[in-house]
Amino acid sequence: MVSGADRRVIIVGAGPTGLVLAAELALARVPCVVLERRQSLRSDSRAICLHARSMESLDLRGQARVLAEAGLPVPSFPLGPRRVVISLRGLDSDFPYILDIPQSEMERIFAAWAIQCGAEIRWSSRVTAVRQDAAGVTATLESGFRVRGEYLVGCDGVHSLVRESVAMPFPGAPNPGTVILADLYLDGLPMTDAYGDLSGGGLLLVFPFRDGSCRVVLYDYARADVPADRPVTLDDVREGLIRIAGRDFGPRDMYWSRRYRSESRQAPSYRAGRVLLAGDAAHAHSPAGAQGLNTGLQDAMNLGWKLAAVVSGWAPGWLLDSYHSERHPAGAAVLALTGRQFRLNTARTPARRALRWAVHRLLVPLPPVQARLARDYSGVSVRYPASPVGPAAPVPPAAAAHPLAGARLPRGTLTLRDGRAVRLYDLFRDGNFALVDAAPAALAPDALHDAGGRVRLIQFAASTVRRMPAAMLVRPDGYIAWASDEADPAARAAAGRAAVARWCAAG
Repeated sequence: MVSGADRRVIIVGAGPTGLVLAAELALARVPCVVLERRQSLRSDSRAICLHARSMESLDLRGQARVLAEAGLPVPSFPLGPRRVVISLRGLDSDFPYILDIPQSEMERIFAAWAIQCGAEIRWSSRVTAVRQDAAGVTATLESGFRVRGEYLVGCDGVHSLVRESVAMPFPGAPNPGTVILADLYLDGLPMTDAYGDLSGGGLLLVFPFRDGSCRVVLYDYARADVPADRPVTLDDVREGLIRIAGRDFGPRDMYWSRRYRSESRQAPSYRAGRVLLAGDAAHAHSPAGAQGLNTGLQDAMNLGWKLAAVVSGWAPGWLLDSYHSERHPAGAAVLALTGRQFRLNTARTPARRALRWAVHRLLVPLPPVQARLARDYSGVSVRYPASPVGPAAPVPPAAAAHPLAGARLPRGTLTLRDGRAVRLYDLFRDGNFALVDAAPAALAPDALHDAGGRVRLIQFAASTVRRMPAAMLVRPDGYIAWASDEADPAARAAAGRAAVARWCAAG
């Protein structure tokens, strides 16, 4: 039995990446269906941290407040050794912290958002085969039912069937040893900030939750060879705490646990025709830095509006290819970052341990190093090429790129021409572009006619934004497509219209 083919997008996997992608597509009025093998939303924790850039991206759609109310803001991130942390308090962000929140709670919020936007989620829908042709993609379910769509996105994890179906390699290797993850209560630690410890016995990280419990991460050298499928006991946790930190911290009431063997891999391409990859299906990292889920969310935010533009028929010819050209380098940078931290923290030889001591005790505390680490781990340092990239080469820019082109949207408030004050991040609830301009007089109403209503014109009289350009075109994912400091309003308006035509009109 085959469902009717239409312009919908099929998403395989209802984890955070798949659900956020579904919300983005549905917000753009593109039909989409999420196929998930589980029977319902998960109840276990798994990933637990949202970094600042993820919160900023979700703030664009009004979801950050919902998440913040369900999670616990934690102002620092432990790198391993006791008191060696990255302070996030100085981040130039409205979210200078990591938000500790169980993945189960994230998925509940993301699923409700996706459904509210109009996405369809089909539980108990295990995909067993994916086949594409010139006109679309067919996903075959375990039941024999087939689902047809124009495009399909694999958000189905490290062991992605979608990736295997298009014969996409996944080079890399498993990281050595298994790690214990446990959600429980620790009576011997205050649940006000994250905690780390590193010794000859292994690595310990603790992340508190809002309800007073916490996530314990144990890389216990004495038990690192235990198979990943062996259950974790409370004694395993207690003994690991003693071996690593010299005390057990009073663990009790463990309500979820697992052993985890991470991998460091990346697909060479995030696209194969009408099939695309996002999240762990495209890249897998060591758990160092809590980067995996956050990198997947950024994939979803980058891909959602681009894929919607293609399905809706207005995308420039290079737009969908720019998903890979922008997100693959970002994924590679995360692999490098987490790999360095994992290798440093698990070093055993005297020479490497001496290097680790020097890095953690001498370099990390330096203010410039702290600032750089905070930007990198939080994701706010990610920026994209100023000129979009097509199938073979960069699309020639219309003019010299502004320094802010490709950067993330700054934070701050605009005073509009009518006297109203508005946060920049509140301008993107509808998922469209915004052309923000300091022109003294409104542009003609038909100035953006060719953009088909996909660009919102915002004219302001004053701004609290640092480094605010005279005009900028901001993408739906909160990155600056074009900016200008041209003083002449007419010339600036003409350049702005050209940027809109370049990014928002088919061609």
